[in-house]
Amino acid sequence: MPPNGSSKYLQPAALVVPEIKELLAHKDYVTLKQCLREFHPVDLADRWDAFEPEQQVQLFQLLGTVAAVTLFESLSPEDQRFLLMTLGDESAPVIEGLAPENVARLFHRLPKKVVKKLAGLVKREESLQKIQLLMTFPRGSAGSLMHPEFIKLTPTMTAKQALEILQAVARPHHGSHIYALYVTNGQGKLQGTLTLQELIGAPSDARLSELASSVEAIKIPAQMDQEEVARRFAKYDLVSAPVVNEEGALIGVLTVDDIIDVMRQEASEDIAKMAGTKAEEFQAQNIFRIARLRLPWLIASIGGGFLVSLVIKHFEGTLLRVVALASFMPLIAAMGGNVGAQSATIVVRSLAIGHLRPQDWRKAMIHELGVGGVLGVSYALMVGVFAYLLYGGTLGSSFALVVSLGMLTSMIVAAMIGAVEPFFFQRLGIDPATATGPLITTITDLIATSTYLILATLILA
Repeated sequence: MPPNGSSKYLQPAALVVPEIKELLAHKDYVTLKQCLREFHPVDLADRWDAFEPEQQVQLFQLLGTVAAVTLFESLSPEDQRFLLMTLGDESAPVIEGLAPENVARLFHRLPKKVVKKLAGLVKREESLQKIQLLMTFPRGSAGSLMHPEFIKLTPTMTAKQALEILQAVARPHHGSHIYALYVTNGQGKLQGTLTLQELIGAPSDARLSELASSVEAIKIPAQMDQEEVARRFAKYDLVSAPVVNEEGALIGVLTVDDIIDVMRQEASEDIAKMAGTKAEEFQAQNIFRIARLRLPWLIASIGGGFLVSLVIKHFEGTLLRVVALASFMPLIAAMGGNVGAQSATIVVRSLAIGHLRPQDWRKAMIHELGVGGVLGVSYALMVGVFAYLLYGGTLGSSFALVVSLGMLTSMIVAAMIGAVEPFFFQRLGIDPATATGPLITTITDLIATSTYLILATLILA
C-alpha cells in the first residue's frame, strides 16, 4: 500500500471480514491490529453484524482509544448497550473519549442502574457535570442534544480581544463547533450573535455590542422538542443556534450536524409508524423482537377486520339476493384505503415540515375533500361502466349505480378521514404519523364496506 496518508482506509471492511475472522480464530492479534489500522472504523461499523458477539468484543478491545470511540459512535444503540454491558469497567476509556452530549444521549437509552454505574467511570469532574446537566432535560429536547461547551464573549469586548480569546480556546480538534459566536452579559443572559467571518472582518477596536445582531428569532428554549428545533433550523437556514434556559441564559449550542441526525431519526420514526411498527426495527435482528414491535398495530387491524366481518354478516340478506355485490367489495374498500392513506401521508408530512398548523384542519379537510371528490367521480364512472358491462344484462343499471355510488362515497369519506385524523391524533398528544398505515386502512375499509352495503340495500331492495 502506498505510504501517503491519503491512501489510508482504501480497503473496504467488507472485503476483509473473512480475513479478520480467520485472524481471530488463530488469535493472531498482532497482525489483526495492523489490519484494523488499514480501514476506517465507520466502515467496520457497517459490517459489525457480520461478526459474532464474542468476536465483536475482541475486535473492540484491539482498537485504539480514538478508533474505538469513532466505532462506538457509529454503532446502533443495541450494539452500544451490548458492548458497555459486556466490557463493564473496561469501557471507561470509551466513555471518557465521548463528548458529553453523546454520553448523555447514550445514558438516556439505558436503565438508571446501568447509568449510575457508567457515570462512575467518568473521572473528569467537568465532563461529569456537563453530562449531568444534559441528563436533566427530557430525551429528544434541545437541552439533551446541545453542546454544553461554548466560548463566553461579553458586549464590552473589542473584536481584537475576542479573536485573542478564540485563538487561545479553539485549539486543534476543539473548535469544531465554532460556527457562530454568542455575546452574553455578566449574568450569562444571551444578548446577540455574530459570525466568525464578521468578527474577523471587523475593525480591531470595534465593540461586540456594536457588531452583534439579534438572536430573538433563532434562540432555542432548552425544553423545545427536537422536531420543532429541526423546523426552526430549516426555516432560518441555520448552521448553529444558541440554547437558553427559562431565564434566558445561554447554556449550550446546537449545530446543524446534530439536526441532521435528528431529521434522520424523525424520518425513520415517521416511516416506521406509517408501516405500523417502531424505528427500533431498522436495527433489530431478533425476529421475535421485530414481531413484538409490529404486533400492536396488527391487533388493531385484525380488530377492524372483525368489525368488517360483522358488517357483512348484518347485510347477509342483501348479499344473498345480489351475490354480484361481493365481487366489487374488495375493489371499493382498497380504493378507499389507498385514498385515505394518501391524504393522511400528505397531511402528516405537511404538519411535520410546518406547511400546516394544528388550527388548519378545516383547510386540510376541504382541500382533501375536493381531491377525493375529483378522484371519486373519475373512478365511480369507470367502475360503473365496468359493472354495467359485466352485470347490466341481468341486474340492470341499478346495480351499476350502486357500485358507482359506493366507489364515490368510499373515496370522498376516506379522503376526509385521512385529512382530519392526523390533526385529531396531534390534539391528543400522539404522533400524527400514527394516523397512516394499518390504522387508516382499517378505518376506511370499515366505512367503505358499510356505506357500499347500505346503498345496495336501499337501492336494490
